Amino acid sequence: MSIKKVQEFSGVSILKRDTFPTELGSFSVLFDQSINFGEDFYQDSISIIKHPNTIKGMHFQSGHFAQAKLITILQGGIVDFFVDLRKDSSTFLDYGSVELNSQNNNMLLLPKGFAHGYFSAKKDTIISYKLDAPYSPKNEYTLAWNDPKIGIKWPATTNVHISFKDRAGLNLHELEKKL
Repeated sequence: MSIKKVQEFSGVSILKRDTFPTELGSFSVLFDQSINFGEDFYQDSISIIKHPNTIKGMHFQSGHFAQAKLITILQGGIVDFFVDLRKDSSTFLDYGSVELNSQNNNMLLLPKGFAHGYFSAKKDTIISYKLDAPYSPKNEYTLAWNDPKIGIKWPATTNVHISFKDRAGLNLHELEKKL
């Protein structure tokens, strides 16, 4: 498969988060109704990644349990990766990536049907997720972060941190019936 630009994926967008300086620091809005999401958000979650060079992913929920996500970095930075798992999409099985950090204030909006993961570029990175559906452990899957058919080009580094769950991710062939 191949890497595509964010604009080539239907429904995927990068949004700019406005940040306003104040005498005490800054103020920023993470979500308002002007973001055309189509559904109400169901859940807010925060992930804190302690170590730089951490790989997480590629996670997704399938079928009626699929989740759309709005990803925002509150502190630190990541290179975010996503794989289009929508069988009827012109970018099916292609992947994209975007740098999200607390300096560029970009947010990534992913519609349902994408596997999602990232590489943490900085220590103590704080990631905010807005989700449009509840977590469903029975319908959650992990596509192997290093699946050769997808061929994600992760940043080159040493001392990579990967969870047991992500090391045990399934290859695309094993997941095809779940899509």
